[in-house]
Amino acid sequence: MTIKHHLKNLAEEYPLLPYTDASRTFSMVRRMKAEKENGIPIALRSGYAISTKTGKAANTMTGDEWEQFYSALSEQLKRDYPELYGLIFSR
Repeated sequence: MTIKHHLKNLAEEYPLLPYTDASRTFSMVRRMKAEKENGIPIALRSGYAISTKTGKAANTMTGDEWEQFYSALSEQLKRDYPELYGLIFSR
């Protein structure tokens, strides 16, 4: 499967929802997890989320920065919305 096909599938299966803090965080963590699992290069991943710590969009980060950002967002989701966290990570 090509990267282009993966990106199209991600946009359809994991849309980014900017309506509330819960939906933004949930959709971003879910999308980042799917991008990582599908081996999408960081530069081609969504730049929807921007780190307040570094000021960088997720798709402009180094590998280590991206992993730290993903981990921090995942922990925030787990802390603030455990039921939504469970929808992603209890599968």
